[in-house]
Amino acid sequence: MCTSLITKYNVPGPRYTSYPTVPFWDANIFTSNLWVESVKKSFEETNKTQGISLYIHLPFCESLCTFCHKRITKRHDVEEKYIAYVIKEWQMYCDLLPEKPVIKEIHLGGGTPTFFSPENLETLLVNILSKAIIHPNREFSFEGHPNNTTRKHLLTLYNLGFRRVSFGVQDYAETVQKAINRVQPFHNVAKVTLWAREIGYTSISHDLVFGLPFQKIDNIIDTIEKTKSLNQIVYRFIHTHMCRG
Repeated sequence: MCTSLITKYNVPGPRYTSYPTVPFWDANIFTSNLWVESVKKSFEETNKTQGISLYIHLPFCESLCTFCHKRITKRHDVEEKYIAYVIKEWQMYCDLLPEKPVIKEIHLGGGTPTFFSPENLETLLVNILSKAIIHPNREFSFEGHPNNTTRKHLLTLYNLGFRRVSFGVQDYAETVQKAINRVQPFHNVAKVTLWAREIGYTSISHDLVFGLPFQKIDNIIDTIEKTKSLNQIVYRFIHTHMCRG
């Protein structure tokens, strides 16, 4: 184990969902005009050569994981209004930029992107992509919650060009899951992983968190072993499916 590497990164990180990050929010130094100029400059430097990357924040969750901070609500009527504002903001960028954006990367984060219905996610992305050129080597990804990601979510986003999905697992120990209010059985994770692989996703990752309440080294080892086991489960499923086909 590289202790120097652990020490290097064992520090508070910035809130990546805002740019500039919060410590630089100073209207006396970074004015709206300077922001516009910096956006245009960055766009002109990258759009034609490599394309741009979009991070779209979808902040809602139905319950609070105690290691996180999001907007908690069970009212799904917030979806359409929020998406309308994101589309409106995207139009403002398009009006500002000198040429059509070339989108190389999209990442849907949150919050819980799969809090949103597949239909509303499709509305959002169709509006985003209709005003842009899609890079031939695009890389589109999203974060999914194993408890509420449906096969339709995966199919809808796959048909829109997504090939990467990351499922939040954290830890499989029941005591740890209850402590962080993130209870999700292993079979839920296995199910969505199998769906994603069957549909054709080429990158399926699982987020694990270490340092959680009541977490022990045995928990960490068990979580890693369960995660590794899914490679074999997925392999057997695909092999059987192909043989039957």
